[in-house]
Amino acid sequence: MLIRLIILLLLFTPLTYAKNSIEDFFNSGGYQQVKISPSGKYYSITIEEGSEVKLVILERKSNKVMSSYAFGEYQKIVNVDWANDERFIMTVQKTVGYLDTKSGQPYYVASNVDGSNRREIMASQRSIYRLLSLLPNDKKHILVTKQHFADDFAAKVHKLNIYNGRESYQADQPKDDVFGMVADIEGNPRIAFSYKEEKHHKLGEGELSIFYKKTAKSNWDKLNLDALGYKKGDSLNIIGMNKEGNLAYLSSDSNRHNSAIYSFNLLTDELKEILANEHVDINNPIYGQHGEVIGVTYDPHYPDFYYFDDKSSNAVFKNLSDTFKSYRLTYTSHSKKNSLSVFQVSADKSPTEFYLYDLKSKQATFIASRNANIDKKQLATVEPFKILARDGVSLNGYLTLPNNAKEPLAAVVMLHGGPHGVRDFWGFNAEAQYLASLGYAVVQVNFRGSGGYGKAFLESGFKKWGREMQDDVTDATLWAIEQNIIDRDKICVYGGSYGGYAALMGVVREPDLYKCAIGYVGVYSLPEMLKSGDSPKSESGRKFLNTVLGEDLADKQNRSPAYNVDKIKARLFIAHGSDDVRVPMEQYHALTNALDKINYPYESMVRDEGHGYHKPKNRHDFYSKMKTFLHESLQ
Repeated sequence: MLIRLIILLLLFTPLTYAKNSIEDFFNSGGYQQVKISPSGKYYSITIEEGSEVKLVILERKSNKVMSSYAFGEYQKIVNVDWANDERFIMTVQKTVGYLDTKSGQPYYVASNVDGSNRREIMASQRSIYRLLSLLPNDKKHILVTKQHFADDFAAKVHKLNIYNGRESYQADQPKDDVFGMVADIEGNPRIAFSYKEEKHHKLGEGELSIFYKKTAKSNWDKLNLDALGYKKGDSLNIIGMNKEGNLAYLSSDSNRHNSAIYSFNLLTDELKEILANEHVDINNPIYGQHGEVIGVTYDPHYPDFYYFDDKSSNAVFKNLSDTFKSYRLTYTSHSKKNSLSVFQVSADKSPTEFYLYDLKSKQATFIASRNANIDKKQLATVEPFKILARDGVSLNGYLTLPNNAKEPLAAVVMLHGGPHGVRDFWGFNAEAQYLASLGYAVVQVNFRGSGGYGKAFLESGFKKWGREMQDDVTDATLWAIEQNIIDRDKICVYGGSYGGYAALMGVVREPDLYKCAIGYVGVYSLPEMLKSGDSPKSESGRKFLNTVLGEDLADKQNRSPAYNVDKIKARLFIAHGSDDVRVPMEQYHALTNALDKINYPYESMVRDEGHGYHKPKNRHDFYSKMKTFLHESLQ
């Protein structure tokens, strides 16, 4: 195993093959995260392998492997934090499905770079831990919040020794219970917030309170939310602080259509708008060398960057963003001692690549690629589009078109999951590129209910599953037909999770539009969502389901593929995971039992996995079967 990891780590030059294969697009083995240690001496590199994400510590200049880590099947090292140049902290989390967004609670393991003194220092079991600060001036401790069930999960500040796991209560939070905190770059708790949603509150319209300290030594004050124009249900998120510790940055949609970025002066209580966009929300921070917020990114069509101060110390970062314009660029880590930064970039025809950036010489050096085997010259261009739905609602989406193909093309309408708060972005998408490599145009649309386009757009999808949300998919498909981009007689619809629901509802609502549908770990019975899976097990989960689906049983049946199989004319391929807890097998059986009752043919695949396939063989079988199914359906 160690030899294999060393070989992987030395493959710093992308390879070129005659044709990209299923394994090139979907097999595990790619780099997930690269970070640099505080002195710049080491890299921490996480690598996906099967259902695991493992870690290697590499000496930067010599490429020598110092240590490696793995925690077993379905265990993923999802993040690495360098506490000092000798010791780092791994965040480990169990996931049982490729599309699983509600994984088990994380646990935290610390180790020295040589693998010595490896120990679990925190585990979210009876208590939930969250890292608050790495305490840059204290090499032995970090600051965490601990939320114990006996305290109704109120956040309490603790200092934790990263060498022996001992913790000590710091008593540095407001008198009122809070559930989250933000520290300045020195590690002083400066902002705290609480949110209480009772049973009688509408979803998202509970009681929000924000507390702050003017200085590190001040008492806690309560922020007057009315002065900010805040109303119940508005979005308000603290994204970080500046280097000086006098400004907090927040995103808010109070009195506006989309979330904008504001600065809040902790000393003067002055709120100042910094950046807004009329089309999309802005809420993704860019962090500087010391953990301070120096700017934001947002996605109107292509990725865009905005730096709060681009003429002083941040100019070097802005110059780098300008160099990689039309790429998605993210800084993973910074080395404070010798002005080195690691960043990752990706684009439609470029899978994620990691680079080392020397801030003094302004030179970038390639480190590694997440998909080293892919021949980028064979990848397809992704173009944004914007249309009006039949009722005048503006919709955004993306077209992936095969290289040198003659229109109109056979097509796959590919639908994202979620659906609420999730959206498709411009950039590299392995599934879209795979389908394009087979000669298909790929249509993706951010139907109403998707995130990123304001609260009103998101909530306009509530109770509209199978109705207006489905009409948006149809309208995007018809637009592509009218533009002579895709062939009316050669269209398939595909999606995972909610996308699987929308794929099957597509062939229910529009039986003559799609020749086939592929449902992957999909929802097929809305009434079943209130019975099985993990969402209905909590009061908040049940409230969410009732809010987004409605409570009328007959109405939900009318909007469920499993209750409307008699309307289907298309060929069907249904894939599921037998251990799926997000969308359990009851959903698969609801659909297939209904199809069996009317003797309607379908193809299926059930594997011993969770919400999406992890294992390389299962991924290969699924996408190989998809290829054959599409060819037979659209030839």
